[in-house]
Amino acid sequence: MSQITIFSASIGNGHNEASKALKEQFELQGETVTIVDTFQSIHPLLHKTFLELYLKMIEKTPRLWGRLYRYSEEYSWFLVLDQLGTFFCEKLNSIINKQRTNVMISTHPFVTAFLARLKKKKNLTLPLYTVITDLYLHPAYVRPEIDGYFTASPHINDFASEHNLSLDQLFCTGIPIKEIPDVTIPRWKVRNDLKLQPDEKTILISGGGLGLCKYEEILMSLENIEQNIQILCMTGTNNELKEKILQIQSKHRVHVIPYTDQFTKYLRASDLVVSKAGGLTVSEALACETPIIIYQPVPGHEEDNAEFLMEFGTAVKADEVTGVTSHVQKMLYNEKYYNELVENARKLKKPDAAKHIVYAIKELVQTKQVL
Repeated sequence: MSQITIFSASIGNGHNEASKALKEQFELQGETVTIVDTFQSIHPLLHKTFLELYLKMIEKTPRLWGRLYRYSEEYSWFLVLDQLGTFFCEKLNSIINKQRTNVMISTHPFVTAFLARLKKKKNLTLPLYTVITDLYLHPAYVRPEIDGYFTASPHINDFASEHNLSLDQLFCTGIPIKEIPDVTIPRWKVRNDLKLQPDEKTILISGGGLGLCKYEEILMSLENIEQNIQILCMTGTNNELKEKILQIQSKHRVHVIPYTDQFTKYLRASDLVVSKAGGLTVSEALACETPIIIYQPVPGHEEDNAEFLMEFGTAVKADEVTGVTSHVQKMLYNEKYYNELVENARKLKKPDAAKHIVYAIKELVQTKQVL
């Protein structure tokens, strides 16, 4: 029986949701699992610093974040994180000892860097697996201390060859998500169950757990759609945003829905989703066979997610807010086009990613113990 510790980070909600999906599957297999909010557990001030720095960068200077991300594809500035991790080795080691951990899993790249440094500094033989919650494989993920990489990217052969990794270490599983509604149930029925208007075309606007999206701008632009539609604004934990949207007058039926554990039901209830292309949100949208309009993705990792989805014909991107409206119009009222997007999502989706990751890790651990 393994003692599994999943190291997450509350920087955006996706990493925590992926961790919960894995925990659920491991527990179904009879394993003991603990999720650690890593930066918070090291010190609340560290968590606050990382979160505020990240939010300020993507809100105030998103292009700088994007440039740093691109620069790190060529140069190893990100190894600074490993050096920073040196300062937290004792604390992380005490967490591992307290939990009696014998398998480490990380769902955040910064956390992975810290754990890789811990393994090296303390000469730990514990396996370390990284679950990548974006759709693109970035060179910054590579560490010799990592025993397995779990990704949604199908380009694992090229990546392994380019970075001198064994192909046995890379698994194209998809991003772990919680169970989604049965896609054979029609959308109108799911809407009815959620007490929404069942017979109205419905779109969902999502900015992730932190509600980072230009909701007001999008809502104003959607006023140009002649037919009345239903708009679900998923505001996450952003209460200030919720109040702002409630003040908006619209000819459409607008629902403001704060953080909910029924997010995938609302996704399945919707004909399409407008999103900035966070890894978890788009993976859930694919699993729900809900076409995606990408608007203002965070430069860097979310732009790469957007490129990936457009390459497979499951999403379109709007550079201007008027583009969101024209894409909504085309998707909702051009049945042939809409069905093509749904069909492409059907081919790409990986709703059982969490299950596949759990099976693979159990097998890897078993093989390591036999050796």
